[in-house]
Amino acid sequence: MTSVTGNQRKGAVLKASARLSTAGFTMVELLVTISLIVFLMSMLAVGAGRYLENTSAKATEALIARIELNLQQYKGTTGSYPSDGLDGDDVITEDGTPLTGGAALTFALTQPMKLTREINGEVRVVGENPALGDFRSDELYVTEEDADARQILDAWTNPLHYDNVNGGDEAFSAQSLGETHLDFDEDVFVHMEDPREIEELSGFTGPQNTNEYDIWSHGSSGHEDTEEYADYITNWETRN
Repeated sequence: MTSVTGNQRKGAVLKASARLSTAGFTMVELLVTISLIVFLMSMLAVGAGRYLENTSAKATEALIARIELNLQQYKGTTGSYPSDGLDGDDVITEDGTPLTGGAALTFALTQPMKLTREINGEVRVVGENPALGDFRSDELYVTEEDADARQILDAWTNPLHYDNVNGGDEAFSAQSLGETHLDFDEDVFVHMEDPREIEELSGFTGPQNTNEYDIWSHGSSGHEDTEEYADYITNWETRN
């Protein structure tokens, strides 16, 4: 004959076991849930990174396309493309800052265009047109010392390169050094190769748009020691 006290003890033991079982099962569920959240967050981060990289690449391609329209207008007005400051035709601001590459291009597109005419054998300024380029503040780097010394930035805030190659091979100016950029700090940045000197990427070395101009960005890994050839964004066809 089972006593009431015995039943109560047995019931208490069963309830305690149930509580322990439930607590253990809840902990397993919690660990599984946390693992799933971490995994999903990792996948989301990877996907977001790829999305942002693709968005930045498209934005840089669109920026280069805008610049090309400006350059066609510039040539239509002046008869030539802007100097890159590297072929003996110096580009210097009023404050005396020498500009080359992308900085020389920026200067040409952001300054009012002076219209000249040859009169009695002398070239004279006969008028002025508004600047062609319309760039947002986040698309420009401006030096602290000289407000006219600026350079156009890609979507990763790295400066674009520009080379006027209207003169063909003789006008080709390799830009594998950071000296073509304003305020380039070699202790902070790493400057990788000019893509036009990488035959496996561009097909041949030298100017790519002979009698016109070459423009390029180093892309998402620009100015880093892990830069990859596939990241270059150019105004010519590459073998990415």
